[in-house]
Amino acid sequence: MRSRLAAAVAAAVLLLAGCGSDPGDGGTATPTGDPSPAQAEQSAAAAADPAAADTPAAAALAVALRAADVPAGWSVQANPVPDGDLSDDPSLDGICGVAFASDQRRTAKFPVVGLDPAGDALLASEAIAYDSAEAGALALTELRDAFESCPAEDRTIVDPPVVEGLAGTVVAVRVQLADGAVQDVIAQGRGAVVSVLIAEDAAAGATAAQGIATRLVALPGPAIGL
Repeated sequence: MRSRLAAAVAAAVLLLAGCGSDPGDGGTATPTGDPSPAQAEQSAAAAADPAAADTPAAAALAVALRAADVPAGWSVQANPVPDGDLSDDPSLDGICGVAFASDQRRTAKFPVVGLDPAGDALLASEAIAYDSAEAGALALTELRDAFESCPAEDRTIVDPPVVEGLAGTVVAVRVQLADGAVQDVIAQGRGAVVSVLIAEDAAAGATAAQGIATRLVALPGPAIGL
């Protein structure tokens, strides 16, 4: 299970393992770009002030998962999209076998993986910018609808995680896979920006989602189409 999550992040494709196309096997997470672009994006995200964002892309960068969001001893690894080209790099498309029209309306995304002290990739996230607040709302609606109709051959949707302090419109789902592994999916969005987090460690996922929420609420309305 950890290998499937790590492989999804390494491919910069945020898919719930078992609910979309199989990302394949892999080991620990590997950056999609060279170390220097990954480090540059990670540093830029860590320094980004959400209150100063003036575009959806800048706003998404500001809410991307950062080291301050994860527990002590954990680390984060940015996985920049090569050349920023999203044409063959889905975010939500394929989850539960569903085509997401909203994926065609993305303008930028910032994938980041969270690694526990042993180096296992237990958190995968994307902060996604859309071309309008309408498109951001559509993404969350499509995600909710996809899980409501998700095939049950190898997974069960169980009671969702309860996480206080989230922001905007929230979609929270807990999935138990056939091998007993559990993944939490926590999506939250305001206007043209949506954060999607997949966690195999529920406590770390909740903490990370709350950290992201504090920056999401600080985004200026005009920057995100509100």
